[in-house]
Amino acid sequence: MRTTAGPSHGTRSAARSSSRSSSRSTARTRAIVAPLAVLGLVATAACGSTQAAQQEATAGSTGGSSAPAAATKTISTVKGDVQVPTQPQRVVSLYNTTAELLDLGITPVGVLAEAQGDYAPADWEKLSTIPTVGENEMSINYEQLVALKPDLIISTQRRDEDFGYAKLAAIAPTVFMVTDNPAEVRDALPKIAQAVGKEAQAAQKASQLEAKIAAVKAEHADVLSRTTWDYVEGGPEGFVANSPVSWPGLWMEKAGLKFSAVANSERENRGVRLSYEQIGQLGKTSAIFTDADPAGKPGPDTAKLLDQSAWKLLPAVKAGHVYDMKYSYQYSYKGVNAIVDQIDQTLDAVGGSSASGGSSTPSASS
Repeated sequence: MRTTAGPSHGTRSAARSSSRSSSRSTARTRAIVAPLAVLGLVATAACGSTQAAQQEATAGSTGGSSAPAAATKTISTVKGDVQVPTQPQRVVSLYNTTAELLDLGITPVGVLAEAQGDYAPADWEKLSTIPTVGENEMSINYEQLVALKPDLIISTQRRDEDFGYAKLAAIAPTVFMVTDNPAEVRDALPKIAQAVGKEAQAAQKASQLEAKIAAVKAEHADVLSRTTWDYVEGGPEGFVANSPVSWPGLWMEKAGLKFSAVANSERENRGVRLSYEQIGQLGKTSAIFTDADPAGKPGPDTAKLLDQSAWKLLPAVKAGHVYDMKYSYQYSYKGVNAIVDQIDQTLDAVGGSSASGGSSTPSASS
């Protein structure tokens, strides 16, 4: 049975989410019902901030000394205009914003749980030292968040959800961005940078990325013209062939890769869900990417897919044209650069042999 693999939002596919933490739970649209004690704590924090501001104003008007007010700027958000520090010093990062902050040189003081497989070992080592304020956006520990004394809270959200904005905004200026699909995640990257005063760095990263993609397309024009591609991930009851509107698919297509007929026409959802009995539909695909962790090891569901007899009979597999894709769900310019670099290296390998045959390379999966 052929089914679509859910809305093309910014999160990874359901096939892969089974191996992630519960931070990517599907119960995202339920409202948070915070304990009364937490609500009281938030109210106290907001009241305390107001009282402190009033005391500073009084001190200034009576000739007393007080610290100069931090410079602020206005950011337009889905929740309206928000006054944020021009150069925030204590940022709490919630949903799908942490990787980009780290890429911009901002180390958050608190984060939601992240997936280790999305980060290079050095980045994960740094991230693992940051306090976690919740396993997911539905389980934020507000008491812990208040104790971190943030001067900015930043997050993405889906268009139809609100996981506690009012409570967050009572603690610190809060910037939410809507990301219902990977294209909106891509468009949110410069907005994240704007919120933390890193617009110039983000613009430079975006420009360099565009130049890299253009170079890849130009260098590999021949092999791109004669090959078709898929990116697949194992699932508990089969696998998902990612569509061009999934996060890795978005950048594969931008780099000039043509998807096979399996998922190319799917433009509303992030992929097509298939059973093992339908593996043969990949028979006309020239080369296939599969998801892998930073060490190049597939997750258990993908490993099960790769062990299927029908998989081993695919022309791309027999020709050695199955390749690992690491960091394929890291939402940052650094993550996208990693995807494009792997595409570039894979095109070198495929271009060095026939798209319908040839030996595998050291980077190829078996």
